[in-house]
Amino acid sequence: MNCLLTGSTGILGSHILFEWIRKALEENSVNHLFVVIRSNHRSAYQRLLAVLQDESRPEFLDNYSLDECLQKITVLDSDLVSLQASNLRNYEFDTVIHAAASTSLSQTTTSRDKVHKQNLLVTKHLLKHLPGCVKRFIYIGTAYSYGIQEKKVHEKIEDYSVTNFRNAYEKSKFESETYVKQFCLKHKLKVQILRPSIICGRLIDKPYYETPKFDVFYSWAIFLNKYARGSKDNFRIWINKDSGLNIVPVDFVSKAVLYAYLKPSIKELNIVNPEPILHKNYIGHVLHYFNIPSFELLTQMPIHLNQLESLYYKSIGAVFEKYISIPDLKFHSDAILKLIHQLQLDSTLGVHENFINLINFSVEKNFRKSY
Repeated sequence: MNCLLTGSTGILGSHILFEWIRKALEENSVNHLFVVIRSNHRSAYQRLLAVLQDESRPEFLDNYSLDECLQKITVLDSDLVSLQASNLRNYEFDTVIHAAASTSLSQTTTSRDKVHKQNLLVTKHLLKHLPGCVKRFIYIGTAYSYGIQEKKVHEKIEDYSVTNFRNAYEKSKFESETYVKQFCLKHKLKVQILRPSIICGRLIDKPYYETPKFDVFYSWAIFLNKYARGSKDNFRIWINKDSGLNIVPVDFVSKAVLYAYLKPSIKELNIVNPEPILHKNYIGHVLHYFNIPSFELLTQMPIHLNQLESLYYKSIGAVFEKYISIPDLKFHSDAILKLIHQLQLDSTLGVHENFINLINFSVEKNFRKSY
């Protein structure tokens, strides 16, 4: 069972790579993985080695030599917009896992253009240039492709009216998965849509808390660490007290992707946490961690902002407003609970009890990118 993977130097893609190696060498349930990596100041092969040899990699890779790992991987030196069917025909794979994406949540024109290009246009290009050997396309979307919904959602997104998005990122991912389905139906390809929610560091495979890049909800910690640590100003934060963040560990998501890969009968899967962590339950702990003793959780936007609040609501607060200040997106979790039970994991995936550990790890690492 051979597969082409995009995004293999990214947060999720690198962990799909790690999990693939384990499945290939321990279980023989998968075979060869072709990874698309673009050269920069280092060659594509050097970038792959940087991922496989980084100190943040999971401990289970210590069970194998580098040569053993590399026997299961072939590097294609290219960016996605340059891939052509004529090049891809030189390799034997029947499935594509498309994990490459931009997760920019900003509403600037630059960000909107970036997610449109990297999420939608690149996906269209990749599909257009698939060689004839490909029989299945696995698209890594986002659980937030549903946009803003009043009802709890299940896997079949067509059952919902999807028109109201929090940002251009969500819109681009919805448009991309819609196009993938239409393309695969027209060209008689099997398709799987996998939708992870917000991704955090590892909580299953040691060393814990590791992630190659600290973005999305970690951006809040970056802001507090840089601008608010030790502030004596009262910090008023606008939240919906019944809402929370749906966060899943990156190693759990990678296991879910391989779980779906080995179960082609799964057509769509929301890779979500059955129990989101409520804003009212974590914000106070995080603010105390950053030595911000004076704060209030409000149910409406505050007025007469102080300096800290003004900076917050003009920057990171504007990005996350529609994630923490309005009712959250809720998911039916029957499908993902099957995997959670199979892996014998807690229904919270360890996120609740380790939330401050995740924040602390990111601060101690100075939010440094690994590769």
